[in-house]
Amino acid sequence: MPETRTILLTVGLVGAAFCWLLLVMPEGAKLTRLQSPLRRRVWRLLGVDGARVALVQTDLDWLPLRVWIAGRISAAVVVALVTYWLFQLWVLAGLALVGSYQLTGWALELQRRRVQLARHRALLDAIRYGAAVMSRAGNVLQMLSALADHGPWPARRPFKRILDAVQQSRGSVGLADAIEQVRRQLSDPMFDDIALALALHERRGSRLVPALETLATDWDQTLGLQREAKALRAGVEASVLILTLLPFLFLLFLKSLAPALLAPFHSPLGESLFALAIAWMVLGYRVLQQMSAPPLEERVSFAQEAEP
Repeated sequence: MPETRTILLTVGLVGAAFCWLLLVMPEGAKLTRLQSPLRRRVWRLLGVDGARVALVQTDLDWLPLRVWIAGRISAAVVVALVTYWLFQLWVLAGLALVGSYQLTGWALELQRRRVQLARHRALLDAIRYGAAVMSRAGNVLQMLSALADHGPWPARRPFKRILDAVQQSRGSVGLADAIEQVRRQLSDPMFDDIALALALHERRGSRLVPALETLATDWDQTLGLQREAKALRAGVEASVLILTLLPFLFLLFLKSLAPALLAPFHSPLGESLFALAIAWMVLGYRVLQQMSAPPLEERVSFAQEAEP
């Protein structure tokens, strides 16, 4: 039995090292036909694409994506080693590895929602303020300058980026192109709508003030629906967290009071039954996680490449 565990541990470490090489390999590097789809699967398994968007939307774009993924994996490995040191169960250590990795990702997602909600409220006020400035000044650059200098604090950053991109380029980057650059960097659905209204006004000469007023009305209703949906998801999210932590707390309580009750789990049959129970629990956890997940936010595509 110890030899089997050693072999499984060695295979697991080699597989983890190979997946890590696929993760940190530069995107421009040449990949074989096998490596390219395998890398995409590893990225999907580790949630790399979702983590990239979450870091940007949480205003953590200064943190490299690979550092964040490496930190999550390192923390998960430490938790797994501590779990094995306490219970001497490889199955439970594997569960701790996966569970702690998921919990850190869930913590980032909760922070992303909180920051995005504050940004949306600020952007909603910025839309109203921008419509008022535009109705008086009639100039987009003056409106953007007012939003960057005197708009709501959480919403000033994207408008300041637009102005900086235009000014630093010295005429080589137009206003519409600067808006598109910032839109791609921010990855926010509400700012997508604002950027679309600004780009249409800049390129097609559409009326901006009515468009901003319509956006303010629509997003005010959308934020109200999001608050109601958040209240409905709160119970399911609490259940997901409890189901993740409760098995570890129960086993830790059992280990401290009656360690002999855990002896059957150290046999091959006991570990197999324990693994089956954990697999069933993980399945239920995934179902509850999907139930508590907010709906996907569709983003606007400008399709600039199709324009003459």
